[in-house]
Amino acid sequence: MGIVKLVLRHLSSGLIYARSFRLIPAMVGTIIPFFWQLVNLYGTLPAVVLIIGVFEMLIVGTAAIFYPLLFFKLSFIEVYCLATVFMIVAIISWQVINITANHRAGFKLIKLQFSTRTALLLLGLLLGHRLIPLPVTPRTMFWDLHLKPHLAGRLKSKDREEIIDAIRYDYQQALNLMENAIFFGCSPGSFKELLITAGLQESQFVISETIIPVEHSTIFGLKRPFYLYVIFVRNRIGQ
Repeated sequence: MGIVKLVLRHLSSGLIYARSFRLIPAMVGTIIPFFWQLVNLYGTLPAVVLIIGVFEMLIVGTAAIFYPLLFFKLSFIEVYCLATVFMIVAIISWQVINITANHRAGFKLIKLQFSTRTALLLLGLLLGHRLIPLPVTPRTMFWDLHLKPHLAGRLKSKDREEIIDAIRYDYQQALNLMENAIFFGCSPGSFKELLITAGLQESQFVISETIIPVEHSTIFGLKRPFYLYVIFVRNRIGQ
């Protein structure tokens, strides 16, 4: 009887959990961080071709799942179009999450894009041949971190104190709005001293040099090594 009850629970209250709906935007949030780093690693054209190929495989895979679920009543081309619409919805939902989060936070220096633990772990392998240990909980959210577009490659024109104040403000905003989150990103040059001066402890972030060639940073008007950043945002509730 115990086994029967367990099976019934899995087929009722355990059939689908609310958090599973995150999988739709999470598909996009897993892929997009790779686009930015493939741009840094190989250039814009190869990155675009590779990411389009990945999305194409996802659409075909989704169509292959939909096809039997619709009892083969539609042609595969029609199901492919349906899968394409599904992917567009996933992209829109991902973008809505991003816009909402950034609007609420009002960051001065950064913008966030919803992502996943899978993306971060695979980026660690791609860029640094390592798996980064992550202090995660069931509520941990992952965000791909970028400088705001108008600041990319132009931070050196900003006053150091202004940058430190912006880092401090943005981190505090993240603490205020997010129970438990991990930010990650990649950029030329190390922000370690700035992060520490802004009040972060070394235990609150991980910085590691990547395999991206230094000369690729010239696109930003710099000539510095690329570093992968992982920043832990944990407020009192999340600790």
